[in-house]
Order: sequence, then structure tokens, then C-alpha cells
Amino acid sequence: MKCNRLENQICVRTTGQYRLCCVSSEPDNAENIMTHDISEWTESNTRTDAIKLLTDNIWPDACTRCKVDEAAGIESPRQKSSHYGPGITHLDLRFGNACNLSCRMCWPGSSSSLVQEHQEFLMNNAMSPWGASSFVVHNWYYDETALELASIPTLKEVYLTGGEPMMVKGLLKFIQLLDKNVSLRFNTNGTILNPTLLEEIKKFKNVNMCFSIDGVGKINDYIRWGSRWDDIYRNFKICKDAGFDVNIGPTVQILNELYMPELRQWASDEGVAIFENILSSPDYYSIKNAPWRSNNKRAHNDFIKYTNILDNKRNCSIADYLPEVANAYGIS
Repeated sequence: MKCNRLENQICVRTTGQYRLCCVSSEPDNAENIMTHDISEWTESNTRTDAIKLLTDNIWPDACTRCKVDEAAGIESPRQKSSHYGPGITHLDLRFGNACNLSCRMCWPGSSSSLVQEHQEFLMNNAMSPWGASSFVVHNWYYDETALELASIPTLKEVYLTGGEPMMVKGLLKFIQLLDKNVSLRFNTNGTILNPTLLEEIKKFKNVNMCFSIDGVGKINDYIRWGSRWDDIYRNFKICKDAGFDVNIGPTVQILNELYMPELRQWASDEGVAIFENILSSPDYYSIKNAPWRSNNKRAHNDFIKYTNILDNKRNCSIADYLPEVANAYGIS
């Protein structure tokens, strides 16, 4: 077997830690972009051992996602990456976990806003939806590393997510370093669009903006707490008018499953593709445990418990935003 993602892509977590790819499940790797340059990662045992195992038709422990997909006859991320290479052609970067939103299904490792909220729970000796672990805000960007990444001679595509990539302080500098023939892909919550950065992005031949939208109007505002639908829609239209390839990537979960037909229709009316990501964790938000489909009492009780915790903290009520979901759980 061969995996072009593993061999032809550099993937970096919000902490700066190198990953085999964005869906790999390896434990913490010793190699970090702040302590190991690109060649030290590509030549590391972590990476080369995984490549060798695949060559010998043995699945590395970290590659469970693709193993399960392929056993089920589903096209895996490994199989979708045939256009990668030769050399390092793709970057999958999270410059940190800086984010201005507190999304229901997210966790502090991917959102600085949730780090703050989590710390407030702990300081008040209150139960936090994210347990008792400590989290910190990460921002590993610095110019020297950005230059090393942008200078890869075989580079074809850069994918930027987060956190919220538009909040990276050095993003403009990094974009300016890239060859304008490199394809740019963003996964953004759509709330921030810096005019100077926008003008720089327009210089690239191929730009994809994937808006992480989970519902229309107040549905999205509740799930992606801190967002304002009017701001997102304005930025959405600006990106479309700029000629970017615009699509949306909702996280399909209990909170929005009942409202997905409306979102699909909205995407159709706007003439954009929709790529649905099925949430698997936390399981009390997984659609497999929805009360209209499952009798999983533990998951149902967890949903109610953590919904009430966050609603009380944020001074809101799910019944005002998602009444059908609230009714299904008996929340008034």
C-alpha cells in the first residue's frame, strides 16, 4: 500500500506537533515544528516507520480511519489523495488554536475562546464539559518557519484551518511568501475577513473558501456561539463576488440534523457545494444517539446535562434557537 498524504504532505496540529495526516490517530509525537525542521520530520522514525508498514501492506496503528473505511468499501482519505506528489506538494496547517467562537461540539484544543470558558468553569469549581484537564492557547507561527514552509520548491497547495485561520497574526506575511500559483484552501467560520488580507488572496489563481456553517440564521449562531449570521453572510457574498471557489462544510450532529434540509436548500439557492462532515465526538452530539433514533440513556442524559451547563453559562436557552431539538429532549 501507498499513502500520498503521508509521503507528500506536511500536517501540523494546533500545538505545532507534526501529524502523519489530518485523520491519523497517533499519540503525541516527539517531533514539533518549533523544535524540528521539515527534513527532521520527513526523516523521522515516526514517519518513515509508518511508510514502511504501509509498503509491507500492514496498517500502522495511527491509520485506523482509513483501515475501517476501506474495510467497509468506503473511499478513504488515503485513496482520495492520489493527486499528491511528487515531493512535498501539500501543507495542512493549523498555526494555533486562536478562535473567536465557542462552538458547541468543539473543544479547547481547537479554540482559545473555549480555553477561556473552560478555565472559568474550573476557577469556579464548576463542572466543565471538557473535564478537568488544563488547556492553553497555542500560536506557533513565526517568520522563519513560515519562510521554510513557503519555500518548499514542489509545493502545490496550502490548506489553512485552526482554530480560526483568519486570526493568525502572521497569516498575511505567510500568504505574501507563497508563490501565487500555489492553490490556497481555507476552512473558516466566516466571521472575520481582513480587507488587506483579502486583496492579497485575490492575487492567487486558485482559492477555495470553505465556510463552516452549521445552519441558517440563529441555528448557526447557537451552535457556533459568538457568531452573527449577518456577518457571515456578508463575508460569504464578498468571497463569492471575488471569484473564489466557495462552499460550505457543516458538522452534522444532533443539534442541526433536523435543520439540514433547510441548510441544503440554502446552499442550493446560493449555488455552492456542501460537504457534510459527520460528527463522531462527543458522542452525546452524534446523530447515532439522537432521541429520534436511539434509546441511549447515557448519551441523552449527557446531552441535557452539558446543554444546561453551557446555556446557563452563556445566558441562553436551546429552546429559543432549536425548539424541535429542545422538545425532543424535554428541555423547556
